[in-house]
This record gives sequence, structure tokens and C-alpha cells, in this order.
Amino acid sequence: MLLKENKIVEKICEIPVTLEDVSESIFSGVSTENIMMHRLLSPEEGGLDSYYLCEGLCKPVFSEPEIVYPYVSGAFSNQFAFRPSPYHFMLPYELSYGSKKKEYRAIPPEDIKTRFPQAYERIMEFKNEFRHDTSSLKVADYSINGSKLLEYLNTPKIIATEGYHLQAAYDATGNHVFRKGCGIVLKDSDRYPYVTAVLNSPIARLFPAVCKSEMIFSSYTNPTVLSRFPIVFPDDKLTEDLINTIFSYLMFLNRQKYATDYGVPEWLQELVSFYEQISSLLILNTYFINDLDPKLLDVLAENIHPYAGEIESENSDSLLSALYYIKQQIIETSRFEKYRFNLGLPDILNFSQSSSE
Repeated sequence: MLLKENKIVEKICEIPVTLEDVSESIFSGVSTENIMMHRLLSPEEGGLDSYYLCEGLCKPVFSEPEIVYPYVSGAFSNQFAFRPSPYHFMLPYELSYGSKKKEYRAIPPEDIKTRFPQAYERIMEFKNEFRHDTSSLKVADYSINGSKLLEYLNTPKIIATEGYHLQAAYDATGNHVFRKGCGIVLKDSDRYPYVTAVLNSPIARLFPAVCKSEMIFSSYTNPTVLSRFPIVFPDDKLTEDLINTIFSYLMFLNRQKYATDYGVPEWLQELVSFYEQISSLLILNTYFINDLDPKLLDVLAENIHPYAGEIESENSDSLLSALYYIKQQIIETSRFEKYRFNLGLPDILNFSQSSSE
């Protein structure tokens, strides 16, 4: 089925359900004038758990790990899973139990001094030496803007960032801090795998064209813009279950990919690309075509299945071997390459790649 890009964009614009409709909240990251104080760099040679490097002062610093969080940088690829980042974020905030809803508030200066003396010394040193301010410590010296992120700290969420294109990773623990990007908390927690997969699919690569057609020229990870992202869920449970399972595969595979120090092996990249292609095939079929051969779905259902327990707990070598075997079984039993869709889209979609490569 051939569709021109402008026709596809028109179809996407006609989709009535948006990300805003299925989300509890879509919000920006933190904002602070003292990013070099809050952001800490892990030393390459390693060290104590509380030992970091200060970018502003160019020296080792210390801070209690209880108030240091993993930091998401949009400069790194974060598709499905987070690439290990050398950065952390010192966030001197704690959960307030005095209100009816969960709320994080800045820890008062006197409490930081007694409970987190390393962080206190770090803040004061930065304040004195970098900002040349010798006054006593105030909340304004280390507070951040980003009330929604604080409201949903330690809440599972999707974090969408804009690198070469829109990309999304699932934060199951919800404790990652980000500046540039967008946090997405869904109404239905069971939908996280599917929505994350869609935000990493060719639909996301078409989203800029959709925004342009609607005269929207802001960042695609601006919450107001991203809230208009069109969402279509599969009509059948089988398709969504398959996408959800492939999502777990891709989380695992991308972690393996990100962990390589000397370049990604060709066989691993081909494995990632293969499962991305299946996910994209199912998502594009859901959005536009809805006429995949039932025999193909039967082959996918027969071979693609979730692993018992947490996939992270599986032996990585045996799981990689299993995913490679599943790939070979699908190719050999379904003639998968004939299901490539020639949608007439630009090469940026990276979708017409042969699955048999």
C-alpha cells in the first residue's frame, strides 16, 4: 500500500486521540541558574560512592548519595533505555509528609548542615568560590524550578528527549532528573511499553512534519507541543502484547549496546535493528493499514514471548543467544522481508531496511 508523505501527515493530523488524552501529566525538566553546582561528574577512574567532580570548580567534591540522582542528558541516545551517563544531579529536596499529596520541598539550610554536611560544604564552597558570595546559606542558593518533576519524583514515567530526533526511554524507578526533555506520566501504567515504543517509532520521526503542517515551530519536547502527539492503540490485544514484549527486548538490547566501550558489534546492531523493525511494522500497521497477514502475526506470536521474571535478571549471554535464535526463526518461517511497507517516506524513517541483512 503506497502512501505519499503528505497523505500520511494528513492522516496523522486527523487522529483524534493525543498524548495529552492518555497522560496524567506532561511536564518539563528542572531549571536552575546553578547547573554547575547541581550537576556532578563521575570520575573516569572511579572512587568512593560519594566522590564526584565539580565542573565549575574543576576539583573533586563530595555529597551524600541520598540526595544525588541519576541525570539524563539529551546529548546521549536514550531509546527505550538510558545510556549510562557520567552525570549526576544533587537535589537537596525531601518528601514532605505534611500535605495530603506527595510533595518534595527544599531541605532547610540548617537541616542540610546537620544531616548532609558534605553537601552543605559543597554548596558553600561553590557559593563562595564560584559566585563570590560569602553570605549565609539560603534556600534560594540551591533551589530549583520544576515543580512537576518534583511532584512526580520516584514515580514511573517516560522521559522524552530530542537528540538527532525524538527519542524516549522508560524510567521504571522514576528517579532520573533531566533538564532538556519532557516527562510523561500516563493514566494507565500498563500502556508505558506501547507509548514508549511509539515515541521511538517512525511515527515520532514524522511528528516534526505534523508540527510544521500545524504551524508549530517550538521544540518537539516542549510539553505543550508533545501533548499533541497522536496516539492510536491496537484494536487487538495480540498486537499490543507483541509490541510490549518487543519493548522489553529492546530495553535489554539497548542496555547491552550502550554498555559497549569500543563500538557496537555489527551483530548486536543488526539484532537491535531487527526488533525495532518488527515493532515499527506493528505500530505502522496500527496507525495506517491494519491488514497484516494473520499468518505473520501467528509466527510472531509463536516466537515472541515474555521471559519469566525480570528480563534484567536473565543471563545476558543466554538471553542474547535466545533473541538471536528468535530472529532466525521469524525470518525462516515467515518470509518476513515481503512485509516491508513502501510508504514513500524519506530515508530518515530507516524503515525499508531488509530484515534479512
